[in-house]
Order: sequence, then structure tokens, then C-alpha cells
Amino acid sequence: MMICGLFFLLVNFNLVPVSAFVLSRALGILFITVGLVFLFFQGAGGGLFWFVLPTGFCLTLGLLTLLLGVEELLSFEAFALFCTGSSVTFLAVFVLRRNQWWALIPAFACIGIAGWLTSAARMPVIGFHPVLPVFCVGLSFLVVYLNSVQKRRMRWSLLTGSIIVAVSFLYLLLLLLARWEMLWPVLLLLFALLLPLSGLLIERARRRSATR
Repeated sequence: MMICGLFFLLVNFNLVPVSAFVLSRALGILFITVGLVFLFFQGAGGGLFWFVLPTGFCLTLGLLTLLLGVEELLSFEAFALFCTGSSVTFLAVFVLRRNQWWALIPAFACIGIAGWLTSAARMPVIGFHPVLPVFCVGLSFLVVYLNSVQKRRMRWSLLTGSIIVAVSFLYLLLLLLARWEMLWPVLLLLFALLLPLSGLLIERARRRSATR
């Protein structure tokens, strides 16, 4: 790392001429090396478990630098891919320590931001309205409730998630009101999904009443 730091100082002062291709590869290898060092210490266990976070961030940044280059690191595509890698990192925290349920919230938020940046360029109707990140955050609270053992104590997550998901859906509905040709297919799709669900609920209620 000291050699890499000295090398980049020489590059910044134009004492060593380096092309953008070589610089991107050197930076990418450096970030991956740092991530592997954090991964090595994380394997020791104990209080070093939290090194899984810088491990994921450094490995993601290193791979992005190798694949995209230094010039593209500030683009929307690179940031969306970095958010995807961050989401995987937080999911790894939850998988390794199931009691760390809070990691699900930033995991879903990061994947929502990645989808938000991707859909902003491909879906002009929605644009940069943060519908998808809000929906993913609400979905994370619902997943927290479903994975909880003591569901009575975690009812707040069910309530919070339901409110956020409902608000995000209403937000999307208001955006689509400006274009009726997109609103009607969405309503038909929701009706097609809710119709069998309501039938199952009615049948379940009949069975309960019959057993009583």
C-alpha cells in the first residue's frame, strides 16, 4: 500500500507518465487488494466481523474501476452498479448474522437507488421521481417483519412498511394519471392480481366458519 501511495503521488505530480488504461487497472487492483485485506481480518471473527462492510465496498469499487475505468466512475451507470454491490454487502451482513435485521433496510434502499437511476433514463414518465427507492424501503420493513421471530414486538415494521408501500404506490399512480394509456393497463394488472387473492381469502374464511 505504501508503494501504491508513492506511485500515485508521482502520477499526480506528473513525474511518472501513465495512461488512463494503466491508471484504472492499478487503482482497481489496489481497491481489490484492500478489500481482500479486510476480508482476511474479517475471517478472524469477534469484533472484526464488521470488516465485511469495507470488504464489500472496496471489492465493488475495484471491480468497477477495472471494468469501467476511472473516467466512468462518476457516471450514473457506475453509481447504480456500486449501489448494487453495496446492497449485496448489506445482505451478506444479514445472512452472516441473522440478528442484524437492520442491514435489510440499507440493502433494499441501495437496490432501490440502483433501479431508480436505471429507470430514470429508460422511463421518462417516472423520470427522477423517487418512487422505486421509497417502495424498496417500505418493502424492506415488510421483509424485516416476515423474518422476525417475535412478530408482536415487530408490528411497528409491518405498519411502517405498509404505509411506505402504500404511499409509493399512490405516488406512482399520480404520476401515471398524466398518461391514461399507461394507467389502465396497470389497473387491469392489479385487478388480475387481486381477484384470485380475494377468492383465496374468501375460501379460507368459509373453511374457518365451517370448522367452527
